[in-house]
Amino acid sequence: MSTSAFLFRLSFSRIAMYAAIAVFFLLSLPQLIGIGTNADAEVFDIKFTNGKLSVKLDDTPLEKVLKEIMAQSGARIWLTDSIDTKVSMEYQDVPIREGIRRILKDKNYAFSYDPNELKEGKISIVSANKSKEIYTPTSQKPPEKLIKRKDKKKKKDPKFEALAKDALENEDAEKREDAIIALGETEDKKAIEIIAKALEKDTNVDVRLSAIDALLEIDIDDASIIKPISKAALSDKDPWVRESAVEALGEIESKEAIEIIKQALNDEDGSVREIAQEILDDINK
Repeated sequence: MSTSAFLFRLSFSRIAMYAAIAVFFLLSLPQLIGIGTNADAEVFDIKFTNGKLSVKLDDTPLEKVLKEIMAQSGARIWLTDSIDTKVSMEYQDVPIREGIRRILKDKNYAFSYDPNELKEGKISIVSANKSKEIYTPTSQKPPEKLIKRKDKKKKKDPKFEALAKDALENEDAEKREDAIIALGETEDKKAIEIIAKALEKDTNVDVRLSAIDALLEIDIDDASIIKPISKAALSDKDPWVRESAVEALGEIESKEAIEIIKQALNDEDGSVREIAQEILDDINK
């Protein structure tokens, strides 16, 4: 065999080998791309520990998210809105009330969680034309009035003076919170001063959060509730309380309230700045 014939065969063999490699690569490319870039894959990771939530969600059905949170925490939720949506977000070690608020911030809901009484959870959809329980039923009924930040605990009409004393002086933070909630339910404007003191001075975050709700419950149009809520929005040491106060000002929507929300755009906490911007955007629509 001549040298030229041998080189020709060798070159032809190499070309055939390279062609086979190229064909294999082209046939494998769609599978390789699918493995590395599955854009439609659902991300679903929820952990609940010591009253705090960590979630990593991407295009996850809201119903599935709420079921898992309720299963792990024993909390309960009532909604007046549809849950036929999907959720994408990520956060770590956020208190459960704040975590639920972030997930359901665009929906009207009520939330109940008792860390000392873990029971099977419940989610209910409640509206004029629909009532759908989608998780473990309990004997507890939905509250008569839904609020965003806290489910209310009912009292059997205790005396106003006793409630005022408990709200400011009881050594048990849970009893102070119960008294604050009950004062709000009286809708007695005499309670505004007492609740405002609790909002300013109580050392317990849950008490201060309930104080914000209680002030709105008494009279959302009463100008005297704006000052204590505004002070909490700008100077409370806990960003969760500041964020809740900014939300409350968004519900009031007075000129004075809007000015305070604008100031909250400079808050050191990103969540407070974010909710302030969202409220202002909604108002300006």
